[in-house]
Amino acid sequence: MAIAHAANNFGLYINLSWTPTFYAEQYGLSIKESALLSILPSVAGAVGGLLAGNAADYVIERSGGGLDERTAVRKTFQAIALLGPALCLFTLANDMPSAPFTAQLLLTGAIGMQAFNCAGYGAATQEKASKWTGLLYSVTSLPGVIFGSIGVALTGDILDKSGQDWSSVFSLVALVDVVGALAFVVLYSSKREFD
Repeated sequence: MAIAHAANNFGLYINLSWTPTFYAEQYGLSIKESALLSILPSVAGAVGGLLAGNAADYVIERSGGGLDERTAVRKTFQAIALLGPALCLFTLANDMPSAPFTAQLLLTGAIGMQAFNCAGYGAATQEKASKWTGLLYSVTSLPGVIFGSIGVALTGDILDKSGQDWSSVFSLVALVDVVGALAFVVLYSSKREFD
């Protein structure tokens, strides 16, 4: 769970911190125009989270809600939350669009799918630990916050050393997302471990 949380935060923190700068540097937009283009991905994230949470609950309820079903749902939604953005970001990295609105659509897709983590690792702590859910979430959050913060600083270093090559940044985030997804899918089980 901590690896998926860290991978999610790596991309999320970079997105929150650097997206307006990306639009300004890549497309020559003003900060105001860049900020406006950054709104739609955030809306997609809110909608994606609500959609994922309700869909996961529905699937778990309809499938009987056993350990195997819950585990499969958590793995599926977490895979969407990390592999979906990875696909969008690899596309952006390998074929930088000439129009900022095309980039906005890819970033909107990435953030909308990233929000599916609420039905992946975000809900997983409740299944792993009933009364210790908050503590378990905090334990997985700490490496996530650290890794996300490192990602923000690393982005600046990559951009400085690469002559503002955003493709390198998006490729790195996509790679981190793939590693986080694989770790969660391979290692996670909904089996309760703490009571």
